[in-house]
Amino acid sequence: MQQILQKITAVFLSLAGIIGLSTTPRPAVDAPDPVEIPTPDYAVMAATEADWLWSQQLPNGAIAFYYHANGEVTVNPYFSTYAAIALTAYDGSPEAGEKIKRFIDWYFAHMNTVKDNIIPGSIYDYKITMQNGEIVSEESTGKYDSTDSYAAFFLRLLWDYAERYGDVALLQERAAQIRTLLNVLYATRVHGYTFAKPTDPRIFLMDNCEVYTGLCAAEKIGAAIGDSTLQKKATKAANVYRTRFLKDWYRGGRFTYQMLPLPVWGYLDFDPFFSWDNFYPDVAAQMYPVLWDIISPDSPEAKLVYENLCNSWSWETLEYIRSGVEVYYWGAFALAGAKMGDVERVNSYLYYYQQRISPDRAYPLYCFDSAMVLMTLITMMKGA
Repeated sequence: MQQILQKITAVFLSLAGIIGLSTTPRPAVDAPDPVEIPTPDYAVMAATEADWLWSQQLPNGAIAFYYHANGEVTVNPYFSTYAAIALTAYDGSPEAGEKIKRFIDWYFAHMNTVKDNIIPGSIYDYKITMQNGEIVSEESTGKYDSTDSYAAFFLRLLWDYAERYGDVALLQERAAQIRTLLNVLYATRVHGYTFAKPTDPRIFLMDNCEVYTGLCAAEKIGAAIGDSTLQKKATKAANVYRTRFLKDWYRGGRFTYQMLPLPVWGYLDFDPFFSWDNFYPDVAAQMYPVLWDIISPDSPEAKLVYENLCNSWSWETLEYIRSGVEVYYWGAFALAGAKMGDVERVNSYLYYYQQRISPDRAYPLYCFDSAMVLMTLITMMKGA
């Protein structure tokens, strides 16, 4: 068996460029000069992030990747939806609920249908032209990064919105479209997990963790609106993650970030390319099971993967940016640290995050990273 796996690994290594993996060790980087990290004012920081995220919402309800009053603006529904999830968690006021509902209405209005000759319920990214803060035109790109994660996050938002603002009526009104959203997850589902999209037959760790949170939301939605069929369908799919995920993610001391469905060898038990030196997607994906509650932060696997992460990358000082392997802030690490109860590293991340972003909060800050930081701050304020 070991010889077979070695042969398969050799074949895979020759295909590394084709499937977009890197085996090059990361560059060395000096640690920043030691500083005394102050305890952040979580509430003040959270208000700053929330204000900025609200400023990304366009007149039609969409939330921009990065807002510009003039010129072309991108709307990626995956990133936008998570921004809405974070804002929902932060602000329970009726005014906030109205703004979130405007985004929800925009999303529903832009979901693909059978007529689009694509998975019904999927949604494309959009380009919106702005002039003096007003929308001049809106055009679909005809592309999406995934179908599974987009739908899963939106299901999560729908439940969070209904619970936070007491608007179960919206779920009743949109029941047919919610069933369609659940079917988006089933459209690429095989052996219990989902492909990112029909044209990309790879099963990613990140996507499937997000799918799990969407399925959990769908369970609650089904119960809330009295749709037992929807509830049971979501529960059955979610149970795969509850019973099988851990052994598929972590086997024999190895973690994986994807399983590759291959026509000859079938599904691999682990990814032979995985390396703690490869920031994305290998390392970047590892805390997603904790982020989306597939595993408990108290579990041995969560503690082990977090220890490996911290030993491999000084994420709390933004080493991945300083070393030049990444330009984005990856607030997901901070949220993972908050869930793991690592106050010291989270405070360090927040300090370096504040030091690095420009006063005008220019790109490469974007809605998803800011939303992750906001969720981190919310978690810290709750004392998790």
